[in-house]
Amino acid sequence: MKIGVSSSIFLDSNYDLHSSLNFLEKKVKYVELVCDGNLNVMENENIHIPELYNLKYTLHCPLSDLNLSSFREKIRLTTLSFVEDILKTANSVNGDIVVLHPGYCIFKYDYEKSLDSLIKSLYDLNNLQREYSIKITIENMPSYDMFMFRKPIYEIMENLEDIGITFDMGHAFLNNNIEEFLGGGIIKKIIHTHIHDNNGVFDEHLCIGKGKIPFKKYVREIKKIKGIKMIEMQNKSFEELDNCIKNLKNL
Repeated sequence: MKIGVSSSIFLDSNYDLHSSLNFLEKKVKYVELVCDGNLNVMENENIHIPELYNLKYTLHCPLSDLNLSSFREKIRLTTLSFVEDILKTANSVNGDIVVLHPGYCIFKYDYEKSLDSLIKSLYDLNNLQREYSIKITIENMPSYDMFMFRKPIYEIMENLEDIGITFDMGHAFLNNNIEEFLGGGIIKKIIHTHIHDNNGVFDEHLCIGKGKIPFKKYVREIKKIKGIKMIEMQNKSFEELDNCIKNLKNL
């Protein structure tokens, strides 16, 4: 099993990209690079740092500012332009996969327009994926009403084409739809996995075993997913990383 760790556990810590990768190189072979804060791999001073380490990389889009579901076309196109910058960065660090958030819609009245915009963005992302030969994935989001793609709805699934899914198990637990993603044909679209725990109320990104997700119930399905199992803890929880890796291996 391919086990990786997202560098997000070092966000807003005293670690920079150098020290975080030095720490993680001793733990795993795969790291998800974030494009935010003190670890932003897209910054000029950071872009060459990943090549100094014996690691393989995936990239996670910025957590703010981007909205692939914006029905304001200028914002949607600006987001796509920035996604292209992310893909160029992935090429620079030999990243295999880029994880994108599907976007958001604040008001229910605008949902259908936002869904149409997301579908247009999926078409454009397929073109970008072919151009840059880097696998693009869309992540299922937590249970906050504003987020798109909280559930594997038909309108999105039928328009993914060659775009893959990053399956976030913590997010699916909050939405009570783990089985929907891991059952039937949807699991075949999952090529990357984010694994963390929570207590069923907030997106806590806890160490595996610290929350209420019944991981053992889904071991068979998780093993079917061939991609990297990326541990995605946050809030400077790196002191729990060894235990989290151990718990994942024990599964």
